[in-house]
Amino acid sequence: MLPDLYACSSCDQRFSFTFREAYYYMGATRLGKQVADADLLWINVRPAWCKDCDCLCLVEDIAPLKIFETAYGLARTGRPVEYPGIAEHMDPPEALREVGDQLRWRMARRHPARALCCGGSRYQWMNVAQPLLKHTECDFGFIEARIHIGSYIGCGPGIRAPANIPLYDTEGELLGQLTWRNRDEGIWDIEPLQYPQAADD
Repeated sequence: MLPDLYACSSCDQRFSFTFREAYYYMGATRLGKQVADADLLWINVRPAWCKDCDCLCLVEDIAPLKIFETAYGLARTGRPVEYPGIAEHMDPPEALREVGDQLRWRMARRHPARALCCGGSRYQWMNVAQPLLKHTECDFGFIEARIHIGSYIGCGPGIRAPANIPLYDTEGELLGQLTWRNRDEGIWDIEPLQYPQAADD
């Protein structure tokens, strides 16, 4: 579970995620202006500090292939699957399909994990026992997780306001963002996006 935010232990400056979930596009054809739910695959993520963007971000959580194979074996026998994360809340047939898709994606993946804010690989994990990330603008503080327990009941993202959920290709390259969702048809509208250009480009 992602923390709600991170904050400096001394000055209480807060650092929030610009987004909390993301998807891979798994469709067999070139991406158009819309995408079906069936062509989306949940991205497992971990919180990190991007050293290139100097911000809190999400990074792809790409476990070893053996973890995916084990998860698929559990799903085939109807047992609970903790990783990939979204499968733990699914019925057994849905979990088997999701974990099977995750396994196929993992077997084909070649690029190492990317920071999803810029596509870079210079980051520091935040969800380790002692990340000890010094707040550079504060003499004594370290950046630490904050979690608030609460509930949310609503119609879901993309119904009353644009969801703006990032969408990536299977190698972690930014393609666009999911905006509006037609729940009845299981289709999302897409706004094209690209990673920001590096300053030295």
